[in-house]
Amino acid sequence: MPEATTPEIITVRRDTTLRWPCRSGDFLMWFGFSDVFSGPEAIQCHDLWEMRDGSHLTITNRLEDLPRWFRMHPTEVCGSLVYKLLPKVEKGDYPSEPMDGPNLWRLKSGDRVAWVGAERPDRRSVNGILAILDCRESALAVGAADWENVQEFAGFGAPTTAEMKPDDVARCQAAVSAVKKLGLPREWAPEWRLG
Repeated sequence: MPEATTPEIITVRRDTTLRWPCRSGDFLMWFGFSDVFSGPEAIQCHDLWEMRDGSHLTITNRLEDLPRWFRMHPTEVCGSLVYKLLPKVEKGDYPSEPMDGPNLWRLKSGDRVAWVGAERPDRRSVNGILAILDCRESALAVGAADWENVQEFAGFGAPTTAEMKPDDVARCQAAVSAVKKLGLPREWAPEWRLG
């Protein structure tokens, strides 16, 4: 059993799907290395989402669990997934370029995601950190909510205020420290590909 002073570390391996239900006041922080040879201090925060009540995050590298509307470009596929998508590629049934959106993160092998927020009955929080994702394989992170209009979708994850509350700043700083303490990743990929 992990120590009460260590946040939960969840490893993404091949054939993984996770769903994180979020609340207002939760933040998701995406970290990655552009160059692992520069040491653990070279980690960068690529993006930060402020979550709302009813929003959630799905992390998957399973073709069957990708959203129905998400279509992969042939350059994003490798390994056994090539054979699964070959019929579509032969028909030309794929987007002209990789799909993008305000609610998508392409997590590469070696990336990490910190979920910060207040403790809740079903999830322990250590210094405001609910969990840290350690990607050993690439995965797609898809943020979702009940959007009422295009503006809400386009603003997914955007901060609600110009300045963060002191408690939120402290949680995010604790997450940065915890991610750095994990050190260099065991696996690292310079490009995002599923398979």
